[in-house]
Amino acid sequence: MTRKICFAGLVSETNLGDVVILKTAESLYKKALSEGADVDFSRLDIKAQSRRAGAFYNLKIAIMDFFRLNTRSTKINKLINDSKLEYRKHLNDIDLIVVVGGGLIKYKYQRFFIYLVALIEVAEALSIPIVFNSVGVEGYDSHDFRCQMLKKALNKPIVKSITTRDDIELLQNAYMLSENRARTAKTSDPAVYADEVYRVAKHTSKTIGIGLIRGGIFRDNNKDISADELTEFYCQLIIEIEQLALPYQLFTNGLAADIELIAGIEARLGRKQLDVVVPQTDRQLVEMIAKFSVVIAARLHANIIAYALNVPSVGLVWNDKLKMFGQDIGYPDRFVQPEQITAKQVVAMAMDARDKGYVQSSWSEYKGSVKQHIGKITSQFIAGDL
Repeated sequence: MTRKICFAGLVSETNLGDVVILKTAESLYKKALSEGADVDFSRLDIKAQSRRAGAFYNLKIAIMDFFRLNTRSTKINKLINDSKLEYRKHLNDIDLIVVVGGGLIKYKYQRFFIYLVALIEVAEALSIPIVFNSVGVEGYDSHDFRCQMLKKALNKPIVKSITTRDDIELLQNAYMLSENRARTAKTSDPAVYADEVYRVAKHTSKTIGIGLIRGGIFRDNNKDISADELTEFYCQLIIEIEQLALPYQLFTNGLAADIELIAGIEARLGRKQLDVVVPQTDRQLVEMIAKFSVVIAARLHANIIAYALNVPSVGLVWNDKLKMFGQDIGYPDRFVQPEQITAKQVVAMAMDARDKGYVQSSWSEYKGSVKQHIGKITSQFIAGDL
């Protein structure tokens, strides 16, 4: 009998790093299954929701607003229920759900905690084992009801495995009950296999890639650098690189918001139009990064894809996940906070990273951790032990 695996992730994201996560995780799972395994595959966009608010719901919220009652939990429960209705359409005949990865275990902003709670509750109702692959873990608050909803869901017996690419201590010691910590492990992000999955190799190049990011992201994550200061930092990066007479390329990971600083950069530099590559597909993102000699970027997956391609990078840290990635690959000094370092120093670090590259034995070992765990999960799935 044919068995079915559903890969759940951010299928329709314009941040193409999430699409790379999806496709590399899918590929690793498919390769890990034995050639004789009779398995079909499908995808689920976890951001899919099925219904608009009905008249009764709108009336309920209006009455609560009139009496100045807190509507937050009511709105969240509706979003959870809407997501559950949509998920059920895709999961009735599924034997395993794989959450492919990305920065999902968080609750302060974005709606990922809603999607995960809904997905786990549907999996439980349909008796479908669910595993989380190399997810990011951000923040914990024992007094925040959103965080506690997520914690309760993650500890349900239907959740068979949770691996994280970053904060294993927070996952084990805060989110997981002591009896469930054995379900967790630390692995690399599946995008470290972008080179193999996309069949793209590093080019011989002198071009430096400068990855742009939206101006407010540092302040949104409690880092002391404003949009104006970030604009000036990018200007100084460009000036320093131009003084070295080296070619450079500005780029994004696909998000429209990440080019919002360009007008300010152009004005300060007195340029009419700077060349910025905004890739339209995940393949274009990978192929573009392969053409750089070194990358300076704030987006995590610009750095992870560079790592996959053996292109050294310097990460601009707006979130601890970048710092942890630098530590995990053995180059914490290459991940820096722009408010604590000058553009001149960053360029010098980039040149040093370009010349030294990565220790290849460590590069291979780190990459292998995600493949090893996926092999374990697929073996258990085929044996019926999940």
